[in-house]
Amino acid sequence: MRFTRRTALALVAAPGLARAQPLPARPVRIVVPFPPGGPTDFAARLVGDGMQTALGQPVVIDNRPGGAGNIAAEYVVRSTPDGTTLLFSGSGLGINAALMDRLPFDAGRDLAPVVLVSSSPNLLTAGPRLNIADIAGLIAEAKRRPGEISVAVGSLGTTQHMAVELLKMRAGVDVTIVPYRGAAQAMNDLLAGTVDALSDGITSSLPQVRQGRVKALGVTSLQRSSSAPEIPAIAETLPGFDAVAWFGLHAPAGTPEPALAALNAAANAALAREDVRGRFADGGARVLGGSVAEARAHLANDVGRWTEVVRRTGARVQ
Repeated sequence: MRFTRRTALALVAAPGLARAQPLPARPVRIVVPFPPGGPTDFAARLVGDGMQTALGQPVVIDNRPGGAGNIAAEYVVRSTPDGTTLLFSGSGLGINAALMDRLPFDAGRDLAPVVLVSSSPNLLTAGPRLNIADIAGLIAEAKRRPGEISVAVGSLGTTQHMAVELLKMRAGVDVTIVPYRGAAQAMNDLLAGTVDALSDGITSSLPQVRQGRVKALGVTSLQRSSSAPEIPAIAETLPGFDAVAWFGLHAPAGTPEPALAALNAAANAALAREDVRGRFADGGARVLGGSVAEARAHLANDVGRWTEVVRRTGARVQ
């Protein structure tokens, strides 16, 4: 939690706090780079509903899927920077900047981060083809058989993909990444023994782990997940290992600082609500919150570190 509970309660108790800030008196639009009904859309609506109460003006969701999230991002980048158009996105911004050569915008230059919303770890699992117990066993096996261990990912250009690239870089191993069009088929092939391991979101993989059908090797967050505290973090073997999916709110560059402050306060008030925090926790996510400065630093760090991973591993999306 990046803000104190006393501060959070004060924000909740003062729903008019952000209202006094200079935002135009019209609806705030939160642009979501995925279709309605999915987990990203659900999270954006949770935050938007809470912000609406704090701001005292409507907050609407605008779904603009496609282009690996770049369609929505470009729309926001080209919007009037007055605080009424926001992007609900996160880890994809840094990954796309690292993997894609010709983006029509620069996330670090053209977006103004407002607040960090949440983070969710991924989980690396092993199927029946690998007789290993933990991440150290995977690393040892990969070093013994370079290039022969296959690791499935539901899609390239995701934190699940980049977690495997980071593992290759940090552990000095050569594994073969096998991309799929969706995590469900990847899990089916893991269970069938077609691939050796899988990098996927923790909530998708946990049911198979708890049924004893696959072996959990490690979560990709710095600490263990509250959803499965019995599963070690990969960082316990490779200190500093961190490859989580995260979300935040971003405005167009040039948005006035008072408007960013008002939006930040409203978002923190929403994230402090127990019902909102509970819904995020149900989905395996950890609520973040915090200052505009923290959000800026986080995006800059994400772009920089994934650029370094791509440079050193030669990762590609095709």
